[in-house]
Amino acid sequence: MRYDRHLPAAVLPLVSLLACLAVPNPAHAGETIRIGGTGAALGAMRVLGAEIQKQAPDTRVEVLASLGSTGGIEALAEGVIDVALAARKLKPEEEAKGVREAVCVTTALVFAANHQAHGYGIRRDELPALFRDPHPVWPDGTPLKIILRARSGSEYPFLIKAIPGMADALDEAHRRRGVPVGATDQENADLAQRTDGSLAMTSLMQIRAEKLKLHPLMLDGVEASPQTVADGSYPFPFRICLLLSALPSAAAQRFVAFVASPDGREVLLSLGAVEDAKAVR
Repeated sequence: MRYDRHLPAAVLPLVSLLACLAVPNPAHAGETIRIGGTGAALGAMRVLGAEIQKQAPDTRVEVLASLGSTGGIEALAEGVIDVALAARKLKPEEEAKGVREAVCVTTALVFAANHQAHGYGIRRDELPALFRDPHPVWPDGTPLKIILRARSGSEYPFLIKAIPGMADALDEAHRRRGVPVGATDQENADLAQRTDGSLAMTSLMQIRAEKLKLHPLMLDGVEASPQTVADGSYPFPFRICLLLSALPSAAAQRFVAFVASPDGREVLLSLGAVEDAKAVR
């Protein structure tokens, strides 16, 4: 397949996926559940998939590499995947295609470090100055290395809405040369883990599901946990939804039902997420 050299890079994974899966595989019909979308939830879906396979060994759960929220929604609407994962609200034109929220979970959006930052915390009102600072340091004097996210990600709109002055601070950080940018949730985590003194935006659910060697910082004096997300005391709840098409497969419906079941909720809790907690996006 020849790609237009002007095609946005974020769209290429979806184009490749569509090309590879254009011809259905009868051998897996009704047996395989294909899941894709935001990278923030991929690890959790693998854990949940392993649990449902214990109950239904004939069911195969295939979690694809990160497509992003938009890519996952498009793949679901095209019938390429069975369950999409989105870290943003559906747009009217996406809902018009029959895509709908099936079950949503809330975890904590965290600032995490690979530095031995136990006991360290950060306040919301400190973040704009931190991102503007070309040479930030940890309290012990270690250089602090910010890991930025792609501007198309779900984190930036959330932060800009929640923190006055954050939009300009992020713009300034992106203009500085040499600041690493994680294009996907997995690349972001990889950069954070191998960059000395890193500080990265990620989610508690991704840290736990992927067993990342990162330490979430307290935010405004509150520790990130399922309990603080559920009781509303953690400042940055982060909502992720499992989406179904207008005519979902029976296997996809069973997967979603398991996620919402007591067993599924117990798994989510262990991964730092709760079902149906209130989140502001």
